[in-house]
Amino acid sequence: MNGDRDFVDALSRFLALHTEQSAGRLKYLITSFLSGRQADAQLDPGEKKEVQRLLDADVKAHNTVPTFLQNYLHTCLTQDRWPPEATFLASLYLLRGTHERFTPWARRQQLVGQFAGELVHGSELGFRQLLYSQGAGPVFRWRGVPCFKTVYDLAIYAMLVDELRPGTIVELGAGVGGSSLFFADLCQSAGLTTDIISIDTAAGEVTDSRIAFIQADCSAWLAKAATSKREFRRPCLVIEDFHGDLSGFFGNLDLILQAGDYLVVEDSSGKQNRIAQVIASRPYLIDTKYTDFFGINCTSALNSIFVKGSEVR
Repeated sequence: MNGDRDFVDALSRFLALHTEQSAGRLKYLITSFLSGRQADAQLDPGEKKEVQRLLDADVKAHNTVPTFLQNYLHTCLTQDRWPPEATFLASLYLLRGTHERFTPWARRQQLVGQFAGELVHGSELGFRQLLYSQGAGPVFRWRGVPCFKTVYDLAIYAMLVDELRPGTIVELGAGVGGSSLFFADLCQSAGLTTDIISIDTAAGEVTDSRIAFIQADCSAWLAKAATSKREFRRPCLVIEDFHGDLSGFFGNLDLILQAGDYLVVEDSSGKQNRIAQVIASRPYLIDTKYTDFFGINCTSALNSIFVKGSEVR
């Protein structure tokens, strides 16, 4: 018996190196298979019909040209051939397509719980995909300036800015200024005259009249803006990328953000418990359109692309 357990442990660790899944998740699957508990899942006729309905609606929204995923699922439906990987992808497509867009924190945990055993906890994003997402060697640069954003977040911000059309973007943690330059160009290309405020303790490398670079402690600047009741053009998008204390951070944000404003907490994989503690009594909803655009939580802002609501839900 001990030999069997040792074999399963060794096989799980070996496969984890090559499949980008956690050894714990693989051990569960192998043990389930060996005990006969794991049967091949199948889509029932009602689920296939719902996949077709979602596909039709999604493809119609972009002039009947399907994405890679949509084309693959359409082929499976047309041929009625459902290998295990197709069934799995279809189940995730249903999961993403049928849940509400603006979701309270507690309800969100029911959705992401099934990904708790992944190497990127609570996310469909593969571990190597995450590690490489800012560059697999040199970092991604925007117009020659280092820009420490994942490729997923770059695309998400482009869509969010286009939809929100922010009057103000506050970037807490600016690095050398590449991301600020990205936001300035993004807003200008959308015909916006957005106020871009970029705060960091270190001096940046960028000089641009469209960006107000402020060399200061982000927490101190935020506290001063809150207590002075500084006016901001709305809607406002605040990006937390300085890894400060979230308790005091949210206390000041409550005084700054209004209903309809957005907050993005980047690099939040290790902040989930802290966010859960401070968000419980506050009216912030997760915008799943953006957290799940490339798959559930395929972003650096896991469960943390928020829109401020008018009341706690």
